[in-house]
Formats: sequence, C-alpha cells, structure tokens
Amino acid sequence: MKTELLLHVARLPLQGAAIAAAVALAQRMQARLDALFVVDMLPAAFTLPEAMPLQMDSVRQRADEARAASGAFDQILTQAGLTGRWRVAEGDVVPLVCHAAAGYDWLVMERGGFRGDAPVGFGNVSRSVFGSSKPVLVVPELAQVTGLGTRVLLAWNGSRQSALAIRASLPLLERADDVVVLDGCDEPYATTHPLPAEDIDHWLSEHGIKATVRHLSAAERDQAGPSLLAIAREAGADLLVMGAWGRSRLSEMVLGGTTRHLFMNSDIPMLVAH
Repeated sequence: MKTELLLHVARLPLQGAAIAAAVALAQRMQARLDALFVVDMLPAAFTLPEAMPLQMDSVRQRADEARAASGAFDQILTQAGLTGRWRVAEGDVVPLVCHAAAGYDWLVMERGGFRGDAPVGFGNVSRSVFGSSKPVLVVPELAQVTGLGTRVLLAWNGSRQSALAIRASLPLLERADDVVVLDGCDEPYATTHPLPAEDIDHWLSEHGIKATVRHLSAAERDQAGPSLLAIAREAGADLLVMGAWGRSRLSEMVLGGTTRHLFMNSDIPMLVAH
C-alpha cells in the first residue's frame, strides 16, 4: 500500500523548508503527498462582536487566496513526479490538522524559531505531535534541505516514545544509505521492553536494516539535546528520528529537556512521535 503524507502549509506563497522536505520525503518513499492550508480566525473576533464582520471578510479573502494556490502546488508535484492534492480548511489550526492527519501515515510541519507567544510544547507543532497520534516530520524553518532519509540518526533510549518513532521510520530506514543508532539507554530492562527484540540492533536487523550503534557516554546522556544535535551535525545527518516528550511538557519547560532543546535549536529535520 502506498504511503500517504500530509503537509501542513503554514504560509503562502508556497516556499520554505517544510515543502522541500515533504517533496524529498515523498520522492524517496514513492508516497502520495497532500497539502493542507488552514485559514484561521483570530481569537479577538470572538471577544469583540463588532469585529466579526471584518474578520469574516478577511477569512473569506484568505480562503480564496489559499484555494488559488492549488495550481502552484500541482506544479510542484508535477515537477517532482508526485501525486497529491491541495486542501483548504477554515477554523482552528491544531484540531483541523489533527483531524485531517488521521487518514495519513505521516504529518509534515514546519517549525519556526522560539516565539514568546507559543512556548515550546504549546505551539501548533507541539500540540499536533500530541493531538494527532501520528509520526510528525518537524522541519526547522532554517533547515537546508537537499535530500531526506539518506543518512539517518536514531535517538534510542528505550522509551515508548522512541520505539514509536523508530517503528514509524521503518519504511524510510529501508531506503536509507546509512543508519546510525545513538543508544542512550543507561540501564537494562528488568521486566519489559518496548520492542520484540532485547536490543535495538537485533530488532533493526530482523527488519533487514543494517545499522551502526554508538553508545552515548554518561556525560552525553546528561546533555542529551546538545549531544544529539552536535553528533547529527558532525555526521552530516539529514534526518533525526526520536521520541518526543518522554516527560510532561510542563516539566520540560521548567527543567529543560531533549525535545525542548532540539525544537528550539535544531537545523535538521526530525521525525518525532509521542
């Protein structure tokens, strides 16, 4: 069955790292690529009734502009040798994206830099990772995407989240030229393990994937976010696969955390799952 990808387009005109990454991913996986643009309404429209008419006119205008972008998206697909369609919805971004993503295998979203109005863990991308229950390809807006899935780093710590992310990445790992596992497990599992095999190397080999395993040192585990990003950059990785928010978003905001650090600082696309 053909893999189906949904790209959330956050702005027009059609350009940026997320579109480049979605196209590269669809080409490598021979997948269908659909795009969704959501015309949202500002919250002020609901607190100021007198502003409603102007807001509705703005929504209609932006919706018309969004629908007119279908030709540009069709051209992108044709040039890339892909199939898919352009979709436009009106309403709240996160619920609509999560609802639409239910019918797809992966969701692709672009993340900008840190913004005070949406702390990491509570912005549209972070909320969609939680709400969609789908693997999400998070593409930093500053990522220089020339390809995707050639050299892949897997961040493995034995958690349910990292197991979900790695499991979701199997179709891409099968096509990768080089797969490196960064093993951050600091203790053996006494009673249970989130994979059928006892170790990640064995499990990957059972799926026909030959991977190099590098065990992180205690110092690297203590600074997992900066360590993963430094290793990924040094290795020339074009994708980092990882679990997202092994602890609560509030804990990561207060205490810091791997997901929070990478969402704020990574210039490499990340396939994440929660």
